Amino acid sequence: MKLAEQLEMILGNRIAQDNLTLPLLPAIVAKANDVVRRNDATAKDILGAIEIDPILAAMVVRHGSAAQCRTLDQVVSKVGAQKVRSLLAEASSHRVTESRDPKSAEATRLLWDHSRAVAILAQNVAVLAGVEEPDLCFLAGLLHDIGKPVVATMLLEAETQIAQRNPKLWIDGDTWIGVVERTHRKIGLDLAKKWQFPEDVQAAVSPFADYDAANRQSILNAVHFANALAKQMGIALGEVPAGDNDALVMVGKSMLGLDDDAIARISEDARNRCRLS
Repeated sequence: MKLAEQLEMILGNRIAQDNLTLPLLPAIVAKANDVVRRNDATAKDILGAIEIDPILAAMVVRHGSAAQCRTLDQVVSKVGAQKVRSLLAEASSHRVTESRDPKSAEATRLLWDHSRAVAILAQNVAVLAGVEEPDLCFLAGLLHDIGKPVVATMLLEAETQIAQRNPKLWIDGDTWIGVVERTHRKIGLDLAKKWQFPEDVQAAVSPFADYDAANRQSILNAVHFANALAKQMGIALGEVPAGDNDALVMVGKSMLGLDDDAIARISEDARNRCRLS
């Protein structure tokens, strides 16, 4: 059985059995631990730690699903800051090491940067275009590709375990990217349904090829446009078909009523904010 098929089966079973433990990247662990250790950490500080990582956001949203929370700040408010701090502390105990392969390490960074960029762009698009619930647009953008970081962390864990026995056995960067691309969509959908993400977030996780012309100012359209714009900016994993993607940006710009100056501003904001460092 090929690696992609094996991962899809393993992760699918873990999600179905509610037995999925998601490790975090070292930089995320450091930021989460900083909040946990500070007695004076505010709700804003807690949100700041969560909003940079799609995996951490998914965990928090899962805990807020029973309270019908639609955004991260609603989770912190309804579930309670102390409960969320405890969740951060628990999540921080599971971490993965970065890949020794330079291409895989760069691909990992791009996964997180892309999710963050799409979240920021979607939120800003919502504000400019009059889309309801900009904070929900942020969450939908952050989690739209949730399957990718889930698969990536699984690969990083496997690499660490295999390296202890025989470092030469592990896959190269191109194969690593291919596995993520082939498996992420089903895993993301399985997770979104099992963890009961808000319906608009589940829609963003589902595959979509075009805009919703019947509901121009929709959350899905904001995320779809933000995703295409992030790719046009070069913040994306793998090859991007430039012609098709440029067409998506052009159509989305018209549908959402955005001009070039507005797009330039929100693009610059995303560039400045999406990196972890």
